[in-house]
Amino acid sequence: MIRRILNHFFFGMPFGITYGLLVTLGYSYGRGDTFYQPAEARFAEHFSSNLDVLLISIILWALFGSLFSVTALVFEIERWSLARQTLTHFATTVSGFMIIAYFAGWYPLDLASITSEIFVFVIIYLVVWGYSMLRAKRSVDAINKKIKKEK
Repeated sequence: MIRRILNHFFFGMPFGITYGLLVTLGYSYGRGDTFYQPAEARFAEHFSSNLDVLLISIILWALFGSLFSVTALVFEIERWSLARQTLTHFATTVSGFMIIAYFAGWYPLDLASITSEIFVFVIIYLVVWGYSMLRAKRSVDAINKKIKKEK
């Protein structure tokens, strides 16, 4: 199991980095900047150079990718109910996400900001979870249809 966790940890890194790069590039264009800004200003001001900001941002993006890749393993625990898998996955991802997002400077440490960040996370999580459940249902329906045809 440790090997699977490590494989997922390293497998998720490039996805997190790519996603982080594309999102921040989109934000830079969206703000009308003429330069690339890999992080929020309140995060960047803690570093002496833009290279340091980019390096730390890449590390944090890699951690995001690893977090989501590793926590997906929860859904492979077959003896758990879907509800337990989902609640465990949600709790671990929201906790890890909030910690990494705080270090990335995405929100200040106050109740309103934390609540807002969690609210956005929950909305996105529900949309992705709903889509995943819909896909799974369609897949099960297709398999059941094939089984009925073969009988």
